[in-house]
Amino acid sequence: MKKLLLSLLALGLYGCAAKTYEPTKTIYDRGLTTVNANKTHVRVHRISQLTGKALGESCPLVLKVDEKEIAGLQQNQYVDLYLPQGEHTLSVRFKCAITEWRKSTQLTADGKPKEYETEIGAAGQYRMWQTK
Repeated sequence: MKKLLLSLLALGLYGCAAKTYEPTKTIYDRGLTTVNANKTHVRVHRISQLTGKALGESCPLVLKVDEKEIAGLQQNQYVDLYLPQGEHTLSVRFKCAITEWRKSTQLTADGKPKEYETEIGAAGQYRMWQTK
């Protein structure tokens, strides 16, 4: 029984790890997603996790830049942004959320590439942090 449980756990972990992340197909505004060498490249990746999985494709995690909806992220998807120099606010919240809760963070577009990850916590809180 113990071997069976360990085998199932290993198989489950392999299944989660085997899915590579991919670009989102849900773009609401292409203005900041068009490649531009004169702007700061920022990648935002929604990590794969158990929390929020049941909401499905109709309720993506919506990424806003300066209060403008840019993209909807499903589990293990990312969007590449090209931001003009200066201060910007990134925020995320579920499209179908009942409350106005969200996670926001400030970033300075300075020409250096940046990466952020986002998720929903086990207690329902949104999280976002810079990884590069």
